[in-house]
Amino acid sequence: MSITKPESVVIIGAGVTGLSTAFHLVEKGVESVVIVDKGTVGCGSSLQAGGIVTMLMPKETAIRARAISIDLFERFSKMLDGYQYHQVGCMNLFTTQEISRVAKHWDLQKKLGASFEILNGREITDRFPDIEVNKTDYGILDLRGGYSEPHKYIPALKTKLDDMGVVFRENEPVTGFEIFNSQINSIITKKETIKADAVVCTINAWTNHLLSPVGFEIPYKNFVHERFVTKPLSKPIQLPVINDNIFNSYIRPTEDNRLLVGTGNHDSTAFEMHGPNFSVDELEPDPRALPYIKEKMTNRTQILKEVDWDYHTVGLISLSQDVQPVIGPVPNIKGLYVGTNFHSGGFAYNPVSGLLIAEHVVDDKTRFNTDIYSPNRFVNFDTEGFLSKPLMHSEIGNVRH
Repeated sequence: MSITKPESVVIIGAGVTGLSTAFHLVEKGVESVVIVDKGTVGCGSSLQAGGIVTMLMPKETAIRARAISIDLFERFSKMLDGYQYHQVGCMNLFTTQEISRVAKHWDLQKKLGASFEILNGREITDRFPDIEVNKTDYGILDLRGGYSEPHKYIPALKTKLDDMGVVFRENEPVTGFEIFNSQINSIITKKETIKADAVVCTINAWTNHLLSPVGFEIPYKNFVHERFVTKPLSKPIQLPVINDNIFNSYIRPTEDNRLLVGTGNHDSTAFEMHGPNFSVDELEPDPRALPYIKEKMTNRTQILKEVDWDYHTVGLISLSQDVQPVIGPVPNIKGLYVGTNFHSGGFAYNPVSGLLIAEHVVDDKTRFNTDIYSPNRFVNFDTEGFLSKPLMHSEIGNVRH
C-alpha cells in the first residue's frame, strides 16, 4: 500500500520511464523528486530506442495505455522545446495467415479509440509506392501512430524537469536501501544516503541486480536489439513507420531524412548481464544483423537497396516471462515501486508508464485496471527456475511494439 501523498520520492534510473515518472509526480504535487543514475541521463538503452509508436495492441490494458501515451506525446509536442511527435502513421504488416489472428482485436481497438485502415497488398503499394509487399500480405495503418526522436525527446524532457525543480544525481550508482519495518526509508549511493517517502526503480535490464538483495526478483530476460541508420537521402521520404511483423523488424523515417531500421534476432539467446555496473557501451554487435537487413528489409522498400549506411546502435530490451510490463508496488516493501520490462515497446509506453507509476505512488490506484502489470503476479512463480534457463527470444514471446 502506498504512503498517502508522499512529500519526497527518489527515482532510480534516468531513462525515459524515470523522466516520465518524475514529470507526473511533480504534476501530482510531490514536493521533492530526485532522479539518481549510475551514469548520465538516457545512458541505458533509452537513447538507442527506435522511438516508434502504435496503439494497435492485442490486450485491452495495452490499448488503453498506448492511447494515453499518444495523447501525452501530442501534449509534449506543444510543451517541450525542440521536440515533435511525428504522426506519420504506423503500417503494421502481416501475412494472410496472421491477419486472421489479429482481426479479432479490431472491434476492441476501435472501441478504445484506435483509428486505422486495413489494406491489402495492392492497396499498400498504391498508397505507398516505396513499400514492397506480396499481393497476399496485409497492412493495418494506425493513423495515430508515428515516431519520436529519442535524442530530441530526452534532452527536451530533462530541461522541462529542471524547470519543474527535479534534482538529478548523475554518475551516482545506487548500492542499497535502508528499510525499517518493511518500509522504505532511503537509498544508499556511493556518495550519500538520500531519504525518501517512496522509491521508484526504473532501470529495466538492471532491475534484478538492484532488487534481488531485498528479496524481490522478476522473471525476465534481456536481449540485444540493434538499429541501423542510413546516410541522409537525396529525395524526401514519403513513408509511414513500417512495423514489420513478417520480418520481425521495423523501418522509420527520421527528422533529417534518413531511414532507421531496427531488428532483434529472434534466434538469439538471452544476454546475461554480468553485474550492476555493466554498460550498453560494452555490448557486442550481432554480426548477423546487417546481413539480415540487407537480405530481408531491402525487399520491403526499394529505397534501402540504394542507400549508404552511416552508423548503428546497440541496446537491450527486457521481456518478462509473460511478455507484459511490470508496473506497481513491490510486494512486502511499503514505499518501493517498479516500472520495467517494456519489451521492445519501452519508448511507446514511457509517457503512460510514468503516469501509472505516479498514480500508484500518490493515489494508491490507477485510472484503469492494470492488474496484468502488477509485480504481485510473480509471487508464486518459479522465478529462480526461469532465470536459470538460457532461453531464446522466440521461446518467451514475439510482441512487436
